Amino acid sequence: MSTGVATTFNELAQLLAKIPVIGHVHPLIPLCLPPGTQVVNDIQGFGYEIDSPELHAARPTLLIRHDKALMARFPLVNVLNHPPIEAVNNNIAHNVRYAREHLLTHDKIAPHIERDVHASPPDVVVLFLVDGLSYADVLNWCWDELQPCFVDGPSVTFRFHNGRLVETVGFASIINRPSVYERLYGLGYHQARGYTYWDRNENQIADFMFEAIPVEGITNFEVALQWLKDEKSLRNCYIQIVREGLDGLAHGKRELRPSEVDIAVKAILQDIERLLNLLESKHLSVNLYLTADHGVLWKNEHSFRTLRGIRDSKPRFTSSCPAEEFREYTVRFENSYVPYYLYTYPYLGVPIRTNDSGVHGGLSYQESIVPFGKFKV
Repeated sequence: MSTGVATTFNELAQLLAKIPVIGHVHPLIPLCLPPGTQVVNDIQGFGYEIDSPELHAARPTLLIRHDKALMARFPLVNVLNHPPIEAVNNNIAHNVRYAREHLLTHDKIAPHIERDVHASPPDVVVLFLVDGLSYADVLNWCWDELQPCFVDGPSVTFRFHNGRLVETVGFASIINRPSVYERLYGLGYHQARGYTYWDRNENQIADFMFEAIPVEGITNFEVALQWLKDEKSLRNCYIQIVREGLDGLAHGKRELRPSEVDIAVKAILQDIERLLNLLESKHLSVNLYLTADHGVLWKNEHSFRTLRGIRDSKPRFTSSCPAEEFREYTVRFENSYVPYYLYTYPYLGVPIRTNDSGVHGGLSYQESIVPFGKFKV
């Protein structure tokens, strides 16, 4: 097995019950592992542990890094297919630490873009921010690069605490401090253009996201394309766009057909392609980065269980520490010293509003794993 054997997630789980396993795995596989399983990245430390004469607990172990010495002792398997979504939802609460340490997270996006642009600078950098889009929604897109991004906290667009914007939640966390634009300005991108359907003068989150960026308010994506088409020079320019995704379908629509979701997702891709074609027609090289603030759980696709009697609760999280009887259904997060208790799948703190087709804010594959993708011209 020195070259690695292709296997399934279920076969991996059976093997882990018998022996430590070296794995080349899909990045979401470790989120599926049951409580008590350790995911090892520190090869040297693991070697000391297993060779120590002292007794140590025997527990399922997946090694996601390895060396030649370990390959001679343990099986090497390849589990590269996307894992079962049910397995992610059942066990993601036990593997939040892995997600924070090994997956891209919202707060890592800005430095990631900075490093990527620095390594190979294009003429134009675009950050395409979608309000509501899950990783699962875009798996069939033809990306240059695609990876899952973990929403490390409540999976919402923004939050306020004591009247102030929490800068480590939602879109604010993606923009970060220093902002994406500030980072790219230092790399020579001294022009900027911003397009959003939010009114910056009346929206604190928009004001934070577009600080120092000239902004055009748009009612639809056609307007943004027209503005960019009329620009005479976009070389060394950073473009930041907020586009409505699936959030609009989730809220205020009582009935929703799966075909409507499919159409909305395809429309996002079509807009990206039109934007890239426009910039390419201007003979510009482009890096377009796409991500989202959160995904969505659709009401008609899940059997939710409502927990009654939790104060200050939203459907998928609460800011107040729940009573002991509810703790097993929540995972505590903290953003900017503000605590949140996210409900694990499939629990709700209060029923979903009658007029809503979807919900978000909690901890699940659909809400908490969003895409981070790169399109390159």
